Amino acid sequence: MIKAYFRLLRIVLLGSCLVFPVAIICSRILTNYSVLSRGFIWKFAPVAVFAVALYVMVSFLLRRSEPAVTSMAREQASFLDSLPDRWVDWAVVGSAGLSLFLELAVIRWQGTEHTIFAFYKNFGLLSCFAGLGLGYALAGRNRIPLLMVIPLLAWQMALLLLPKAFIPEWLLASLMATPIPEQLNMGFSVASSVAHYVAIYLFLIVIFLLTALTFIPVGQLCGRLAGPLTTPVSGGKNCASACGPL
Repeated sequence: MIKAYFRLLRIVLLGSCLVFPVAIICSRILTNYSVLSRGFIWKFAPVAVFAVALYVMVSFLLRRSEPAVTSMAREQASFLDSLPDRWVDWAVVGSAGLSLFLELAVIRWQGTEHTIFAFYKNFGLLSCFAGLGLGYALAGRNRIPLLMVIPLLAWQMALLLLPKAFIPEWLLASLMATPIPEQLNMGFSVASSVAHYVAIYLFLIVIFLLTALTFIPVGQLCGRLAGPLTTPVSGGKNCASACGPL
């Protein structure tokens, strides 16, 4: 379970490192400038090198941290399975409240930072539901520790905030469009070329997967805690038979 989760994380990491280099190239195409001009290549090279170096560094850190995360997952599962009966109900309420708070916070924040998410709030809602649903379904397997939520949220915040601070707005023009024509866009442009679609769909796919991966640990927490309440378990205190092997 954790190995598959980390493999998907590395894929999403690669996509997130490619989003803005691809967006810069697509924006250059939209402005009818050659992407092969010497001046553009010299300006684009540092962005490409930084993206590759960032992917290699974070991918290395993920591989090194996998054993520690696996150990943490087992300890967390053992702790949850050993909770006294009188605390289980409160733990379920707390985990459900945490999932609802994070869901609403992420949806609101995404719409604030990027206009397309303000138009389509259901996009963030569906990605949160996908992560929570997978977490519930996989609650009986080796769980992903809840601590993973923090670095994933931090990565998404950096992905949405830092490029706007360091990359000129005209180089991100390919992301400032909606891929779906609307009768009223309130000043937001509509994708009209392949360059638009490539940049915006890559961006949306990366954000969707990153959000879903962030919410899988939260869903697993809720599912693990609710296991004893939905499945009869001998003794009532150990949900190992209800939730599956650690």
